[in-house]
Amino acid sequence: FPFPWLASPCAERFGYMSSAGVRGATKLPFNAVNQALLGQLGGLMGDPGRDPNAASNNSTDPGVSSIPAGYTYFGQFVDHDITLDVSSSLDSATDANTIHNMRTPALDLDSVYGRGPALDAFLYAFPSTGPTTAVKFQLGTNTNTGPGGPSNNGTPGGMVTQSQFDVPRIAGTNTAVIGDPRNDENLIVAQFHHAMLRLHNKVVELLLAASFAGDIFAEAKKIVTHHYQWAVVNDFLKRICGAAAVNSALSTVAAPPGSSFRMPVEFAVAAYRFGHSMIRDIYWVNFNFPTATLAQVFEFIRNPRLPVFSNWVVDFNAFFDTGVPVPVHNKARRIDSFMATELELLPGFTGLMAVLATRNLRRGLALGLPSGQGMANSFGITPMTTAQLTQGLPAAEVNLLNSNSGILLQKTPLWYYVLREAAVLGGGNELGPVGGRIVAETFVRMLKRDITSYLNVTGGFTPFLPSVVAGDFTVADLVAFAGVTQP
Repeated sequence: FPFPWLASPCAERFGYMSSAGVRGATKLPFNAVNQALLGQLGGLMGDPGRDPNAASNNSTDPGVSSIPAGYTYFGQFVDHDITLDVSSSLDSATDANTIHNMRTPALDLDSVYGRGPALDAFLYAFPSTGPTTAVKFQLGTNTNTGPGGPSNNGTPGGMVTQSQFDVPRIAGTNTAVIGDPRNDENLIVAQFHHAMLRLHNKVVELLLAASFAGDIFAEAKKIVTHHYQWAVVNDFLKRICGAAAVNSALSTVAAPPGSSFRMPVEFAVAAYRFGHSMIRDIYWVNFNFPTATLAQVFEFIRNPRLPVFSNWVVDFNAFFDTGVPVPVHNKARRIDSFMATELELLPGFTGLMAVLATRNLRRGLALGLPSGQGMANSFGITPMTTAQLTQGLPAAEVNLLNSNSGILLQKTPLWYYVLREAAVLGGGNELGPVGGRIVAETFVRMLKRDITSYLNVTGGFTPFLPSVVAGDFTVADLVAFAGVTQP
């Protein structure tokens, strides 16, 4: 069985951040009327013409945020590191405490490292000479279809034919041999997973060059994990939640190492799904594909186009602020309640399952999430007004929100509330006070309770891998050091 962790018993469960009283008083009842209402709302969340394409990446298009588009997929990678729900239903009311989380709720990169070389040896390349602990990850090869990926001179002619810019795959089926198969869902996240494999291998090489005398694999994993955690908090979260929300969480959240924790569905099913609204319909992938559609981003990680075609290798200089020149820097869509049109008909699904917004809304209803207003009040935050919730929305959506005595404006679904809050109060460039607090506090709690995290390093932790700014480490620094931003 290629992914043993899927078959293993898991003691971790989901849970709630809010109290039972808050949920009971403020949640939408799970009934046919509200299911139908949320189905209609999900259908209306498709973008009504605001389609930021390659030409408007650097323009004042109102649908474009200031956030580099790579953070959309970095956020997806992080999600796959901390949550996996394989059992909840959209069709019946469910207590989150009964649902297993098949991922460790810690930023420990188990989605990359699996259970380590001893138990998941298929992920690794073992040294034939030198220190036996200098264990690296296997890398995959590419199907030769010509030059692709990053350019060495900022022009199409600077691309080369890539040969090892994919995750490893099983011959014949091309199944990805990685710690979490979800990281092979689309081309961008698969290429980022490949970058993480290279990051570990680079750190192993650093330790070998320094004649490190201890367990090289264990030390490399610790270095990679701590730098990744730092980038999550100090780059990703501060962009998404705002520095004030992150700093507040760091100073106020009390979570002693080893303390109990259940992944809150207010985070996993609502607030952290902000990233769905950031997905674009069109991306500049490399010089060969300046207007790749979202459908192609999925199509080109499927048979018969595997292993990844060399001319489709992603140029991450267009997705993060690496400083390497590219003609277009993809910007994510604004964090708001308008979804990319291609998310309205997901391939391989029919009915409500084909509409991502509807699936998100129905899952929150089934799990009995508190309303956005209920969550705001529980935090001591003034809830958004009706005028704010409806600001800038199409008339059909406003009419729906006002229907049924305005129940969706009184008990606004938490995911939708977080998106509206980001649009109106965060300008589409960061989460508002409720969403930002849920996301920031959840991550900080995970890190504080993990005795091995960078927050619990004796004497403190300062990044030391190569970076643009000494003592810092961003996701752009990560992909650059991993070696995927140059041919």
